[in-house]
Amino acid sequence: MREISRSQFNAYCYARQPHVRVISNEIKWYEAGNKKVLATLILDKTDLDYNFVILVRDARKLFRAWNISCNHPTIEDAEQKLVQEMALLVNDGNDVYEQGDETTPPHDILASVVSQDKQHEYFKVLANEQRMEAARNLIIEAVYSYVDVDGNYIKEFQTHGFDARLWELFLYIFLYDAGFEFNQDYNAPDYLVSYFGKEVCVEAVTVNPSRNPDRPDPPPPQTDEEMQELCNDYMPIKFGSSLYSKLQKKYWEKPHVQGKPLVIAIHDYHMPGSMTWSRNALVEYLYGTRARVREENGQKTVYEEVISEHTWQGKTIPSNFFNTENAENISAVLFTNTATITKFNRMGKLAGLGGDNIKMMRFGMKLHPDPGSLVPLKFTVDVDDPDYEEDWSESLIMYHNPNALHPVDIDCFNTINHLWIDRESGELVGIQRDGDILSSMTHVIVPTKDLQPENSEAS
Repeated sequence: MREISRSQFNAYCYARQPHVRVISNEIKWYEAGNKKVLATLILDKTDLDYNFVILVRDARKLFRAWNISCNHPTIEDAEQKLVQEMALLVNDGNDVYEQGDETTPPHDILASVVSQDKQHEYFKVLANEQRMEAARNLIIEAVYSYVDVDGNYIKEFQTHGFDARLWELFLYIFLYDAGFEFNQDYNAPDYLVSYFGKEVCVEAVTVNPSRNPDRPDPPPPQTDEEMQELCNDYMPIKFGSSLYSKLQKKYWEKPHVQGKPLVIAIHDYHMPGSMTWSRNALVEYLYGTRARVREENGQKTVYEEVISEHTWQGKTIPSNFFNTENAENISAVLFTNTATITKFNRMGKLAGLGGDNIKMMRFGMKLHPDPGSLVPLKFTVDVDDPDYEEDWSESLIMYHNPNALHPVDIDCFNTINHLWIDRESGELVGIQRDGDILSSMTHVIVPTKDLQPENSEAS
């Protein structure tokens, strides 16, 4: 039996019930038999004694509770009993422990269901390249527990829907990690979840490359000025197209959605690296305002400029999505720019699912500790640094609709950033995680005989 980190345990375990986190604290985590058996040692907050839960794989390869032992007076007593119980399982000759309720076979996300010529280029990278070993192993584990309501998840993940399905998987892991329970009786919206009885509906959407030959996407910006120009009008139209398409679905009319907060979760995948610079365009489009800096007498002040519309290459849309007809049915928009295979690669690395010889250096921009600062901080960090931390809530922000019929309770999403309009001042205010990441790139360094250069991906 070997003690492991919480992040290593979490990479394999998707079977917790949220209420357990209220009445107890996991304090240690273990594996044995080369991760054939997992376990966690728990402090019961009520009785102040120690319990443990042993997990093994069921017929779907999902780690689930197999042995629960309670009422141990000390950690030493619990661990002594745990060593004995785990040793029995390690040496019993079994790899699968059926629990009688498995109705589907294991989801093998990497088993090809289409020919290679039809596979998405990023799927090929994920499935085959050494530098993506940690992401590959993490995704394999997560998908074992994923409920494919439509029955086409794996095929779309391998082909034209790679980005959208990766975004859905990211949201699934984030929601699970944040303590939500899933109701999987419906296929639309994507997720019906509850946080200690408070239900929320979440629908995922992506910003995709243009398919209109008459209005192609511009090339990636090369300067800050080009980037700002695209953020002023081009990106709001891209975000607006995706959000408006979801608005037309009228999910709020479905019986299981009526009366519940409805959140649209959006991610930008439309061009390489665009997620590292497009986030400001979204907030400006949602609220129809843009932060500007005015300098008078040597003093810089920030003020809000009202935006009425956005025009790009002959196409014009009104700004202020939250003021669009029927948008009062959308409670909030959830956004991040980090749902990439690079994110899964780093999280897999932290969970010990990647080789020690693969090195990752992350650099980018993060929030300045001074809330009044107009300039973010640059950072560079070694993902292997013992002090490096990252979680699934990092860089997520929820933009709240001031006109929402059913507002989202912020306490349900208490691990992320929030932005809303203060009703008294009319200004945008919010809650920000200290030092949260705004954008980043990750260099993945793979040792080779030919000393090939490092690889780099946006995140």
